[in-house]
Amino acid sequence: MDALIAGVLDSQADLAGRHRAFAEIVARFQDMAFACAYAILKDYYLAEDAAQEAFITAWQKLDQLKEPAAFPGWFKRIVFSQCHRLTRGRRLLVLPLDAGSGLASSHPDPQAIAEKLELSEKVLAAVGALPAGERLVTTLFYIDGYSQHDIGDFLELQATTVAKRLFSARRRLKQELIGMLKEDLRQHRPSRRSDFAEQVQARLRPFAESDWETISSMACGMGGDPRDEGDWLRRRRQFDDSRLIRRHYVAQHAETGQVLGYGAVEQTIFLPQYQLLFVVAPEHWHSGVCDLLLDQLMKDLREVNAIAVRHRNDARLTQALEFLKARGFVETDVVREWRLPVTEFDAAPFALIAERAAGEVSIVTYAEARERDPACLRKLHELLNSVMADAPGRQPFAPVPLDTVARWFSARSLLPDACFIAIDGDRYVGLTSLRLADEVAGSITQGFTGVLREYRRRGIATALKLRALEYARQHGYSLIRAFCHHLNHSVMALNEKLGFRQHLAHTTLEKCLREVQPIDPVVYDDYVGRYGFDAAHLEKHQLPANLTVSVKKVGARLISEIRDMQDELFPESENRFFIKMHYGEVEFLRDQQGRVTGLAYYESGKSMCAAKIE
Repeated sequence: MDALIAGVLDSQADLAGRHRAFAEIVARFQDMAFACAYAILKDYYLAEDAAQEAFITAWQKLDQLKEPAAFPGWFKRIVFSQCHRLTRGRRLLVLPLDAGSGLASSHPDPQAIAEKLELSEKVLAAVGALPAGERLVTTLFYIDGYSQHDIGDFLELQATTVAKRLFSARRRLKQELIGMLKEDLRQHRPSRRSDFAEQVQARLRPFAESDWETISSMACGMGGDPRDEGDWLRRRRQFDDSRLIRRHYVAQHAETGQVLGYGAVEQTIFLPQYQLLFVVAPEHWHSGVCDLLLDQLMKDLREVNAIAVRHRNDARLTQALEFLKARGFVETDVVREWRLPVTEFDAAPFALIAERAAGEVSIVTYAEARERDPACLRKLHELLNSVMADAPGRQPFAPVPLDTVARWFSARSLLPDACFIAIDGDRYVGLTSLRLADEVAGSITQGFTGVLREYRRRGIATALKLRALEYARQHGYSLIRAFCHHLNHSVMALNEKLGFRQHLAHTTLEKCLREVQPIDPVVYDDYVGRYGFDAAHLEKHQLPANLTVSVKKVGARLISEIRDMQDELFPESENRFFIKMHYGEVEFLRDQQGRVTGLAYYESGKSMCAAKIE
């Protein structure tokens, strides 16, 4: 064993030789790792996943092993860690009963399957009833005839302790069950086939431009829409590496060179935030390839001082999403995409609805409104805050500053002639818009659609969408795409009524890379108020005079607002907070009596102080 460990760690040896040495270690310990995992997880398939991932981790961290002779116990702790990670995060994939009705049986005798399953469950129940220590030595002993000395080395126990636990377990189990357990374990042990060791023979290398074709084919094989995968690939190729950070890698088989997966982190325009990308062949999701990629990418994220990383994917790709959830990612959003081919839309059935709405309100474009109404932006600001305040999926809601709304309506993607406002007298009561997006050729994207609560159920939202559809038809767009939060049932029902069909649901997962401390939100009451920055600091950093920051409590969250920027403050301690969207940090200051007197703002080595005004 010492020679094998030395062979793996030999930095002068070629990589293929190191992998051959590690493959021999895998061959020696694969059954032991599997049996150990099975004793904890009580599931053969999860045990195999855990064992494979443990070997990948061992390969990555073998240089941390100080004494080669300590490998068995060191590796056992890695197996335990993988098992605990699976038990913390693993979710069951539940499918409708009908989903399996058309599947053909691979066995000619369903009754034999049922009998075998019943016996396996009987064995599992009996072994599962054993104390944890006895269960471990029993599975290790019967899977492959390991000696009590080998088991002791692996579990870091005296051989006499192993013998006592094995004796106690045998007394609890009937002889019939021991024979069945031995047969069951040996039928599932990894050494009965060669592919287990092959699946953990993966290594990372830097991405090469020539990999795109292989990765694109692999992405299409994951089950998404080929057109969307083409757009995904185009955006990857157009990523500006000179301006933003990207780290990406290919996992390949150490011996054959076959590409097994691709992983990347790409910096977004919100600099501390990154998006995580994964493309892995379905058959390799449980071979440790994903962990190999993720571990390296998380290391890279820490090196660049990232604050948060997000992964957005087709909600149907449950394998990828469940993998990340098991590793600490949290679901933050589910958005459904709806599509309508413009040439298939028939406005005739909605003529009466549009006529009725016309008697309630007038509909004008944003281009027309801003020409004749000096208060146009202010009214849009009031409308949006009122509508979004009770929009599903936006709770708890923090009002959007006027400057932010002005920025939205000056964006190049917004078409002033394709943004439609419903007006009652001089009051703005509803809105929808079309925006340019180059993600799908010939398409245009419908933006936020909303109507004030007291004006709903009068056909106004339908009339607004009809105007947008007519604009798309007149200007030669072939497809309208609309995005809607999965809880916004009324808008989804309207989309369906108009002929939109759901294309995809996109799930967003996030992992915060800084630790958020649990703080009693009652403390936030002390921080609420307006703060004025020191004039000397404003002048030094060339910021507008009289700049202030407002701090609000929204539900159990703390929100800061400076000009057109609105950020949630995440607690690192009771008085110090960080911001996910940029590198800012806020520290609230108290006097000797404990009253909050001001705050200090830190970013990129600079600091500014602000006194509490109210």
